Amino acid sequence: MKVKAEISRPRVYETLGPNQVYTIFGAAWAGETEVTGVAVSTDGGQTWAEAQFLDVMQRHVWRRWKFDWLTPKKPGRYALIARAKGADGSVQPDKHNQNYGSYVINHPLPIEVFVDDPRGTFA
Repeated sequence: MKVKAEISRPRVYETLGPNQVYTIFGAAWAGETEVTGVAVSTDGGQTWAEAQFLDVMQRHVWRRWKFDWLTPKKPGRYALIARAKGADGSVQPDKHNQNYGSYVINHPLPIEVFVDDPRGTFA
């Protein structure tokens, strides 16, 4: 299995409040090696920041992580992406390798969310 990170929270198309700290949760896997890092992007891959691990490093084990995100003040649609790296130097690829068909899906899968004021008013 190839190195990969997945976002488990928030859900796809979930609506989050503006200008609030929201904790993004996920897990990462590195196959025959250990997961040593997870980077998270909250702007569709333009910028990246390191996530914090919740579990100790172990080979052959999914490693849970979290990232505290201050949601934007501006309402809109935002793409969240996570990517992992392994102790052997492996890094999750940016794009799907077509040679694998549908058998190896280890490229980042964006989670799109909405930032909106649930009361319908914005400060």
